[in-house]
Amino acid sequence: MNLLIEYELTKRLIMKKLLILSLFAGAFMAASAQELPEQYREKFADSYPIRKEQHLEIKAYIDNLLQEKVEESMDFLQPDFFSISDYEHSLYPYRKQLGEYFGYPPPKAIKGKVTRFEKAGEDKYCTLYRVWIEVIEGVHTYGIYMVPKGITGNAPLIIAMHGGGGNPEAICDLDTRINYHSFGHEAVKRGYLVWAPALTMLIGYANDPAIPGAERYLFDNQLKLLGSSIIGLEIHKIIESTRVLISERPEIDVNNVGMTGLSWGGFFTMYTTALCPFIKAAAPSAYFRDSQADLLKTIDVSSKAEVIYTFKGFGHFQTIGLICPRPCMVQLGENDGLFDMDGANIEARRAAGFYKKLGIEERFSFVTHPNGHEFENESIFSFFDKYLK
Repeated sequence: MNLLIEYELTKRLIMKKLLILSLFAGAFMAASAQELPEQYREKFADSYPIRKEQHLEIKAYIDNLLQEKVEESMDFLQPDFFSISDYEHSLYPYRKQLGEYFGYPPPKAIKGKVTRFEKAGEDKYCTLYRVWIEVIEGVHTYGIYMVPKGITGNAPLIIAMHGGGGNPEAICDLDTRINYHSFGHEAVKRGYLVWAPALTMLIGYANDPAIPGAERYLFDNQLKLLGSSIIGLEIHKIIESTRVLISERPEIDVNNVGMTGLSWGGFFTMYTTALCPFIKAAAPSAYFRDSQADLLKTIDVSSKAEVIYTFKGFGHFQTIGLICPRPCMVQLGENDGLFDMDGANIEARRAAGFYKKLGIEERFSFVTHPNGHEFENESIFSFFDKYLK
C-alpha cells in the first residue's frame, strides 16, 4: 500500500513538472514570436563597407599585377642574342603573339586580288589611281596609288597612312589638309611611288553623314566578340593590299618599301611594320608615348576611343623592338598637345636600347620639330632617302 501511494505521488510530481516546463516553453516561444519582425530589413547604406572592401580587394589585386607588368616590361624582347640574324629569328613568336592580340589575321581573310584599278587624274608630277583590292571575302582595301612621271625601271614605295578622321585624299593632297603638308604630292616629286590605303572612318571636315548601324566603334566591339578587332582587320587590309600591289606593279622596287603615317596613321605604321617584314623602314609621326605610364594611368571609360592597352607587353618601345633591326625614325612635334614630350623621350630611350644592343644605333632615331600635331616632311624624306634609295 505504501509503495502504491509513493508511486502515485511521484507520478503526480513528474506530471506537474512537465506541465510547468510546457507552460514555460510556450510562453518563451510566444515572447520570441512577438520580438521577430515580419521581414528582416536594413538600409542599403549599411552594407556599403562590404562593397567598398570588395572593390578595394580587386583594386589591390590589379595594382599588384600592373606593377609586376611594369617591372617585367624592360625584360621584353631581351634574349641573349649575338647577331642580327639571331635577333630576327627570336622575333617570330612575339609577332605571332602580337597578331593574336589584335585578332590578326581576321576571319575569312583571303589571298588578295585587285578588283578595280581606275585612273583618278594626273598632273605634271604624277598619275593618280583609285584602287580596290579584295582582302577578305566581300571586303576590299580602298586606296590611292600615285605614280611619278618619268620614272625608269622601278622605284621605292612609301605606304602613307592618314590619321584619325582622315582619308587617302587628304594625305595625297587631293584637297587641302594642312597638317599633312601635301605629303603624297611631295613624295612623288622626289621620285617615290605612294600607296595610301584607307582606314574605316567617316570624314568630319568633308561633312560625311552618319551611317546608322555601320559605325567604327560598333564594328570594333562586334569584331572583338568574333575574336578579332577593327585594328586587326585594318592591319590585314594594309598588309595584304600592299603585298598584292607590289606583286602586280612592276614599277615597284620590292626591296625598298617604307611606311609612314600621321597620328592614328603613326600608330598603324608602328604596329603594321612590326608584323610585316617586307616593310624595310618605318617613320611613324605624331603618335608616341610612355608605355609604362600608359599601364598605370586611369582610363576614361566614358570615352568612345579605341583603347590601346599595353597589358600584353606591346607598348610603343616593345613594338619598335619588333621593327628592329630595320630602320625606324619616330617623329613628334614639340608642341603636339596630344602627346607628352617628356614621356616620349623616355620611350625613345627604351626603343633605342634594342638597336644599341645590336651595335646598329644609327638605324633608330627620335626626331622632334617645333610645330604641333603634323608631319615635318623634310626629316621623313631624308630618312627614306637614306634607307630606301
